[in-house]
Amino acid sequence: MIERPKLALKRLRQLRARRRWMRVVTGSLRWICLAAAAVWLAFLLDWIAVLPQALRIAQGVFWLTFLLVTFRAIFMAVRVPAKDSELAAMVELSSKELEDSLITAIQLTDPNNPRRNYYNQDLIRQTVELAESRVEKLKPGQLFTWQRARWALFCCLILLIPAFLAAELRPDLFRNFVARNVFFKDTPWPRSYDLVILQPTEQQQTLAKGSSLVVDIRKDRGGGARGYLEVFFPATDDRGAIEEEIGLDRKGEDGFRHVFQNLQRDLQFRAHCGDFSSGWYVVEVRSRPRIEEIELYYEYPQYTGLLSDLENPAVRTGHVKAPVGTRVKYRAKVSLPVESAFRVESRPSGDGEDLSKEQLSVQAGNILEGSFNADVDARWWFELTSLEGFVNENPITWRIAVIPDRSPEVLVEVPGQNIEVTPRAMLEISVLLRDDYSVQSGSLIFEPELEEDGAGEVKTLPLENLTVDPENLRNSSESLSIDLDSWNLEPGQRWKYRAEARDALDQIGVSRTWILSILSQEELERVTQDELTLLRERLEETLTVQRDVRRELEDLAEALSTGEDASDQAPIARQARTGQDRVSTRIDDAAERLETISNRLLRNRMSDAEELDWIQSLRENLDNISKDTMAPVREKLDQLARRTAQGEVSAAEAEEAIFEVRQAENQLGAVVSDLQEWGDMRTMIRKIEELIRSEKDLEERVEERVRQLLGGEDESEGGN
Repeated sequence: MIERPKLALKRLRQLRARRRWMRVVTGSLRWICLAAAAVWLAFLLDWIAVLPQALRIAQGVFWLTFLLVTFRAIFMAVRVPAKDSELAAMVELSSKELEDSLITAIQLTDPNNPRRNYYNQDLIRQTVELAESRVEKLKPGQLFTWQRARWALFCCLILLIPAFLAAELRPDLFRNFVARNVFFKDTPWPRSYDLVILQPTEQQQTLAKGSSLVVDIRKDRGGGARGYLEVFFPATDDRGAIEEEIGLDRKGEDGFRHVFQNLQRDLQFRAHCGDFSSGWYVVEVRSRPRIEEIELYYEYPQYTGLLSDLENPAVRTGHVKAPVGTRVKYRAKVSLPVESAFRVESRPSGDGEDLSKEQLSVQAGNILEGSFNADVDARWWFELTSLEGFVNENPITWRIAVIPDRSPEVLVEVPGQNIEVTPRAMLEISVLLRDDYSVQSGSLIFEPELEEDGAGEVKTLPLENLTVDPENLRNSSESLSIDLDSWNLEPGQRWKYRAEARDALDQIGVSRTWILSILSQEELERVTQDELTLLRERLEETLTVQRDVRRELEDLAEALSTGEDASDQAPIARQARTGQDRVSTRIDDAAERLETISNRLLRNRMSDAEELDWIQSLRENLDNISKDTMAPVREKLDQLARRTAQGEVSAAEAEEAIFEVRQAENQLGAVVSDLQEWGDMRTMIRKIEELIRSEKDLEERVEERVRQLLGGEDESEGGN
């Protein structure tokens, strides 16, 4: 048997081991390069295209499968050793010095090779020796170099160094890549611009209609790019969809801000700045609950006498204006379903307000019903909370204005003043009662002014026959005739009298208090005479004024007759007209005063007084002068003053006016003469009465003195 080439086989074993180790190193480096390249490709694809989760999962499965296949290929290449013949062929290809001797020696000395028997043994032996001699100089490093491993290492460094630098400098990218492509999360990629939306905090929220939405953004990274919002308003029944871009206002150096005011419809928005894009924020806008309709029904208190109608609403608003104590029933309709409803009432309390809440139950159709008493002035409203939790922040506030039942107003219309009467007088009194609704009762009260006078007890006269005014149902009146003769009054007494009324709430109204003075018939006559004396003096002054009017007209006529300009005399005509007005006014006052004196005499049952007929006749005379004489005179003077101012008056017209004024003067002079005669007569009568009284007083004193003297003598004689 020919021995195999030991040195050659040894060299082949060395080459096989070197070749396996180089394959392990080079394959590992190549596989690492493939893995790094796969990671870079996965990163770039997801970074550029922002792959959805499904594509990222599919990409991960693909790269994982690819790396497993390549790993198996490398592993199998390392695991299967090369045959000696294959190594010999590789060595001969690398070293031309062997000239096929090595592979021939290896193959022909192989015991399992049947072809070795076809060759000469000596030739085989020589070939083995030749291969042995030439293999001795063969170096494995010349045959298998690390060139491929170095290239694989170079590629690994090119792929891994940027990866390590990126992980060191931008750990956020590394974390995001692991989160997105390993754990398949939807974490967004960081960009050159990184914004954090501080408000709103939730990407989907519901707001109340009319509220404001603040978008507050903080910039953590980036340059000076402009920020804006991409806003989308979805279509509604009455509005179309709208897309627009809204520029963000800068907030400091690193922030943006925008405020959506008075939101009325749903919207979606997202923020953009540089390469940053946020997710979509969805805002749903819902209406706040509010009162759409309200009806009030009044149940009036019994004291008002008003009819209550609980079927037809009194008002279709929330403002309450009703008498105090009215029961107010309400029925309100809410705009949308509510979770809770309260009726709130605010009443004044000191410097603040006292709030009271009443929870209500919502009926079908979003209807609220309830009632409350209108006792004091207040405010009230509804607090509503919708199913979404929205509260009507600015509810409609209604006013409660109660109409208080004031105490009755009482007025003593007749006589309506302090009066003086005799004990026999027939006192006429008329009382007017006025109340918000109706008067229940009334009375007329007389009481002595001073208790020590002993005038008697308080006298109360009920008003039992009150008459309601058909034109004004709130007014009631009654007239009384009181015969003072039955009261046994004495001259000199003074009584206070007033009227009182009581309404349904037992509120009492009191009139002004007047004084009733009791005079004797002589004192009342004296008062009447004094008043007539004053009236005479007043009419004497009036007669003087009337004479002045006549003189002024005479001056006017004289000036016109001499040819002076009529317009220059206009002031004289106006002064005469003014003086005549004063005369007419005083005559009317005198007639009224005489009528008052006449009524007082009749009221005090002094119809037999001597002055009564004369006073009534004098009053009628003054009335006739005022109506029949003074009226034409005033009209004539008015016309004269106008024509004088226009410069059209003549001396004849002035003479006519003088004639009219002279007639009035004569009539007034006759009245004054009558009063003067009556005054002179009354003066004489008064003097005679005083003499008679003086004579009576003298007789009484003489009689008293005589009695005293006679009584003294009787005592000195022992009483005989």
